[in-house]
Amino acid sequence: MLFNSGIFALFFAAFLPLYLLCRRHVTARNLLLILASYVFYGWWDPRFLILVAVSTAVDYVAALGAAGKPVRTVDLLKSGAFLLAVTLASLAFAAADIWLLVPVGAGMLVLAAVIRLILRTDGPARNKYWLLLSLTTNLGILAFFKYCNFFVGSIVAVLTDLGIDAHAQRFSIILPVGLSFYTFQAISRTIDSYQRRFEPQYSIVNYAAFHAFFPQLVAGPIERAGHLMPQFESVRPFDGRLLASGALLFLWGLYQKIVIADNVARIADSLFTAPGGQSGGATLAGVLAFAVQIYCDFCGYSNMARGLARILGFDLMINFNLPYFARTPAEFWQRWHISLSRWLRDYLYISLGGNRGGRMKMYRNLMITMLLGGLWHGASWTFVAWGGFHGAIQVAYRALGIDTRIEGSRFASASGFTIQVASWFVTMTLVCIGWILFRAHTFDDAVAILRNLFATTGYTTAQFSGLWGYTAPLMLIEGFQRVSGRPEILMVGPFLLRYTLTVILVLTLFAFSVHGSHEFIYFDF
Repeated sequence: MLFNSGIFALFFAAFLPLYLLCRRHVTARNLLLILASYVFYGWWDPRFLILVAVSTAVDYVAALGAAGKPVRTVDLLKSGAFLLAVTLASLAFAAADIWLLVPVGAGMLVLAAVIRLILRTDGPARNKYWLLLSLTTNLGILAFFKYCNFFVGSIVAVLTDLGIDAHAQRFSIILPVGLSFYTFQAISRTIDSYQRRFEPQYSIVNYAAFHAFFPQLVAGPIERAGHLMPQFESVRPFDGRLLASGALLFLWGLYQKIVIADNVARIADSLFTAPGGQSGGATLAGVLAFAVQIYCDFCGYSNMARGLARILGFDLMINFNLPYFARTPAEFWQRWHISLSRWLRDYLYISLGGNRGGRMKMYRNLMITMLLGGLWHGASWTFVAWGGFHGAIQVAYRALGIDTRIEGSRFASASGFTIQVASWFVTMTLVCIGWILFRAHTFDDAVAILRNLFATTGYTTAQFSGLWGYTAPLMLIEGFQRVSGRPEILMVGPFLLRYTLTVILVLTLFAFSVHGSHEFIYFDF
């Protein structure tokens, strides 16, 4: 179910009155949120609800155990009953896949045996085993559905290059929507519980609502339990200001998606579908178009998610903070997909040693983090190369002390202004080169696009007119946000100005939206 679809509009229109009726009753409200979230997610394929339930059931008890709390028999029964109930309900809509009861049942028996062994362990080791259960279950599911065919194919390719005739069975695996997002969110809660940064509670209803919260289930932001989980344990506010600001934030996100992203996508697709033989102008226009597309597509989703959550009284973190104003690669990642950047920093980079142990180890840790961050985005070596590219330029900037020099320059002075603008231009150039690796289907396509960029012919005003036409409003609005420091422009200024801007956005949505609903790019990750 897409935010930019008619069926979602009907879904939310039916859901909101029911939500308001039970808003003040936490358990009833969370049960409604679970039901709505499972309908929302199961709209794609109800079978994948089983995976959401597996992650929920395991991490409910794993976080309790990792935090050193006693895991009671009643908690295990609640966990198992929840998984079984969701499995039976999902298979009721996919009767042809009733055979899935066999692997689910076998998995529950294995989990029961492992949990029994954990419960027999005494001391601090038991907490660690609970953490390992969460990591093994979540990362195991992620590895199978997202990376199984990728690694098998890579091994076969290497053996073939070595002259070994290798064949392997490829599985017909469908990647569940949002798997990487809710997996990382579940893992972070268990790790925070293990490290005593968060204290999990015994309500499986509250946790299941947090785990499957439909505004941010399929594409984030990847929330921390310490921020979002307490909101599911209390009555959330609801008033006209929250409703208005949430609706306007959703409107702005919708504009970013269906007016900007979906329209410039046609320019980007014309390049990346057939990169060979493109002129320099067409290549540059396509690369810039994709930079705009992926930003407005993903930032648009995040704004819609935050807007919907705000209408319901929940606060989600800002996932994008004007990333294309970044002056260094490191600053770009502090502004782009902030929830993932912080996740990688806190649970991977710091765990590897972070800045400790000298400069070379710091560079190593940074490269490993960025390489795995690239792999998180997709099962392809082009994504790994994209992550490695960003890791390499961050290492280079740190090694040469460029970050420190840029931070030390004064914007008010002539030389400082020149440094700031030049550093921004270099950073955006590097980011766009990275987007070529991110979007290209193969390395050959990426090389062809990079080669075409150096062509000195084929530049016409018409190639860029459509791109600038759709992105000019974005540039003006984000320029105002950057200067004023106010992130939500539709809530700033006199009423008449805000009303006029809102009407213009609504009219533009009807006039320039692309026919049909287009999926969000990050649904594939």
